[in-house]
This record gives sequence, structure tokens and C-alpha cells, in this order.
Amino acid sequence: MNLSAPAALQGRLFSLREGLEAVLVIAIILSFLKRTGMEELGRFVWYGVFAASLLCITAGSLLFSLAGSLSDEAGEVFEITVTFMAAGMLTFMIVWMKRHGQEVKSGMELKARRASRSASPVAISLLAFATVGREGLETVLFLQANASASGPGSTITGAIAGFSTAAITGVALYKGVYHLNLKKFFDITGILLMIFAAGIIGNAVHEIVSSGILPAVLSEPVWNTGALLSHRDGFGAVLHSLFGYRADPALLQVISYWLYLGIMTWVYFRPRLGWSRLGRGLLGRG
Repeated sequence: MNLSAPAALQGRLFSLREGLEAVLVIAIILSFLKRTGMEELGRFVWYGVFAASLLCITAGSLLFSLAGSLSDEAGEVFEITVTFMAAGMLTFMIVWMKRHGQEVKSGMELKARRASRSASPVAISLLAFATVGREGLETVLFLQANASASGPGSTITGAIAGFSTAAITGVALYKGVYHLNLKKFFDITGILLMIFAAGIIGNAVHEIVSSGILPAVLSEPVWNTGALLSHRDGFGAVLHSLFGYRADPALLQVISYWLYLGIMTWVYFRPRLGWSRLGRGLLGRG
């Protein structure tokens, strides 16, 4: 069994989702330029894409090289910090996409319309740069956190595959030869990424527990299923890489994993109810 496959799958799924969001914006901008007879401005879109890609590659290279140059103790602190940052950004993305998924396409179209109507090369380049840059930097943080637990090789391979799939899908959507239900796509990937994020947090908490700075009651294993399913090899290693499974989890790790997953499940599936509407209901103002 190829144990690097789960890390590659995580990298591919995350990169596919982030890449598809960026590709959709680029496709919409190019479509507006084409429909308004300003196709000659299309090169400024690619200028923005190229600049953002260069920024993300540079940031990723610096992040990976910094992680490798630190001492063992500083490296652990760095990895834990990056992991929690990645989990935070991933959580924000999941919640935002769930709440605004219906409005994503219309929001993209509005920004593209404004940029194309202005016929400003700078505005068009900046829109492409900001879109690709934001998605790319989020991906860099996630990949660094994933690589810390599973190794950089398979993670980067998965990311390349994910971005390639997103690019091919974007071209197909732009050409009109393929239709994708964006709401369903973001819902399914959102649930998977929510479980991935719980695993990321679980791994980060395990690193904190391993440092020995916490009380013994929080650091002692709650159970040990190593005899049945070890997290070091075979199917257990797959579960560990994908979902954060450990055969001997500490109490704090169990609490943090299930607390995060419970809160996120409630946030993700609860009925949408605006605060203003809720307030009016509580005050009896209909």
C-alpha cells in the first residue's frame, strides 16, 4: 500500500477546490472581455495570474526552507503555529463558502463586470492577482501543515495534480463543454475538508502533548488500539494521514478533535437564520 497516497489526496482535494475558485474568476473575466469586444485586454489577466503565481511559489519556497533551517525545538513551534494557522484559514473558508456558496458565482460576475467595464488594464490585472494570490497563499499554508505530518513529496505531487485538474475543469467550463454543479461540489468538499481540519488540529495538539509541558492527566493515552489498528502502517496509516487517527490519543487530543468536529458540524448544517431576523423573533416584532 502506498502510504504517501493519503497526503497526496489531501493536497489534491484542497488544491482542486482552491484552484477551481481562482480558475472560475479568471474564466468569468475572460468571458466578459470576449463578450464586450475587449479580448485584447485578456493578456492583462494573465499578467495578474503570473504575478500571483510567482508570489505564491516564492512564499511557499521561503516557508518550506524556513521550516527546514530551524532547530528541532524552534521547528516544532513553527510547525505547530503554521498548522493552527492553516486550520484557522481552512475553517474560515469552509464556513464562508457554506454561507455564501449561492452568491459566489454572482459575486464573481459583479467584480468581473466592474473591472471589464472600466477597461482598465490595471484593474483587470489586480482582480486576477488578488484572486489567484488569496487562493494560492491559503494553499501554501495548508500544504506546509500537511507536509509537516506526511512529508513534502507526496503533498506537492497532490497539489500539482489538483491544480492541473482545476485548470482542465476551468477550460472545459469556459468552453461550455462541461457543466459542474458548484453548490454540490463545494458542499461535498466542504464536509471532507472539515474532517481534514479536525485531523490537522488533532496532529497539532499531539505535538503539544508530546512536548511534555501539559499536566499528565491531559497527556496520558485514553486508550490504545495499536494491537488492532496501528496508525504507523497499513490502513491505520491511511486513516492517520487523512483524518488524524491515532491508536493512542491523549485526552486533550480527543477533546480537541471531537469538540472542533462537533462545533463545525453544527455550524455547517444548522439552518440559516440571520441575526437581525433572530433578534426580531426574540423581541416579538415578527
